[in-house]
Amino acid sequence: MATPENPILGYRWRSSRSLIIGTACLSLLTEVLLYGFVVPILPYMLENRLGQDPAQTQQLTAWLLGIHGFATVLFAPILAHFIDKTSNRRSPLLISLAVAFGGTILVAATPTYWALTLGRVIQGIAGAAAWIVCLAILTENAGEGNVGKMMGVSMSVVMTGTVGGPVLSGTLLELAGYWPAWYLPIGVLAFNILIWLVLIESPAHSANSRGAIIVTEDTETNDSEVSPLLSPIVQTHSKDNDTQQTRPPSNFYYTMASDPRVLVSFANVFTSSVTIAGLNTTLPVHLREIFGWGPLDVGTMFLLLRIPAIVLGPFSGWLRDIVGLRYPTTIGWVLLCPLFVVMGVPGDGLSWASGESHGKPIFVFSMIGIGMMLPLIQGSGMLHALMVLDEFEAKQPNIFGAHGGRSRVFAMSEISFNLGLMLGPLLAGVITEKIGFGAMSMTLGTLCLVVALLTYYFFMSGHQHTEGDIAP
Repeated sequence: MATPENPILGYRWRSSRSLIIGTACLSLLTEVLLYGFVVPILPYMLENRLGQDPAQTQQLTAWLLGIHGFATVLFAPILAHFIDKTSNRRSPLLISLAVAFGGTILVAATPTYWALTLGRVIQGIAGAAAWIVCLAILTENAGEGNVGKMMGVSMSVVMTGTVGGPVLSGTLLELAGYWPAWYLPIGVLAFNILIWLVLIESPAHSANSRGAIIVTEDTETNDSEVSPLLSPIVQTHSKDNDTQQTRPPSNFYYTMASDPRVLVSFANVFTSSVTIAGLNTTLPVHLREIFGWGPLDVGTMFLLLRIPAIVLGPFSGWLRDIVGLRYPTTIGWVLLCPLFVVMGVPGDGLSWASGESHGKPIFVFSMIGIGMMLPLIQGSGMLHALMVLDEFEAKQPNIFGAHGGRSRVFAMSEISFNLGLMLGPLLAGVITEKIGFGAMSMTLGTLCLVVALLTYYFFMSGHQHTEGDIAP
């Protein structure tokens, strides 16, 4: 670590908060891009490189995509537990990027089907760690009153990776060939690793997630817990209270899951994931049946769904920083309800909403509307869980250990999100097959309304991470 007596070459720019935030966003984008990058290439890998029966491609593809989410759900809490044991963010992220690099090489080489499966598991584990560490870095470096804005930017980054991964891989495979397509993610991962090797965690950045400076009556200080996320606040404690600071940490998951506000927070995360996964599963077949649309038209609809979310993400984050989480999130869920219902109207046997009548503009309008509402709900559940965590740690410092529990909150959020990715297609697929697409969209709309009511009732109305609301 640099000191005035022992300067390091380029210390100022290598420890720059802006560079750290930008590099963390790049790492987050890379991990999200890796998840979807393989999707258009998998049929080629299975049929041409591994010689699998084309009739089994759909089933094998579903397994390879699902195993990634399963690995994330299984390992995220374990990884978060160890990440929360240290205030260092750079080393865990470097390890996760290196592991992701190895997993990507294994997936690209595709020596056998089981090696391909192992590569996806490795990618899932590394991606879970990188996701947790990157979000910790971004929130800790956001600065007072800017956490919502930072999460809005990060959600835009995630959406960009979600959209860009399949588009880039499909285009490169078609125009350049198999290995040139893989040069992109491999090269980006290598660049990520190189940048993080150059960066320096300054004391302000490498400190853990809390923002308090504990001061005893004789002015001794304990600065082991300092975070740029919260404004530095000096707390005075008598030595009689030292026993509270040193008591064994509480069981994090039991304590957090016992609070209904936390459960509603992750219900937000889970439901947003279910809705998107449900649409991904059912829209291609539904649009082909009612409008005769092919892959290009379906892809355009997905762009209409995601581009507004990318553009409006930072604005929604700014809005949360100004007015708090409860009202924007509730409004987003409430407005999604009629939009999902309207989305299911075309093709539901109504002559005025058929493909030859007004069905297409109705559907396009609903997709754009859903895309505009998504930024209001995405990331809100995780931010609210962080607010509850801060409240726990304000009442009882070190309740979750010396370095806090922020990484474990991110792990719980990632588990909720991936459970939605796994269960969403099952729910939407079964309802669409047994009853119809209209019933499925009605179900999603009803689910949004239920979550809106829970959000309004349980979400705290205060602003996110301001000195007046939550003291560390």
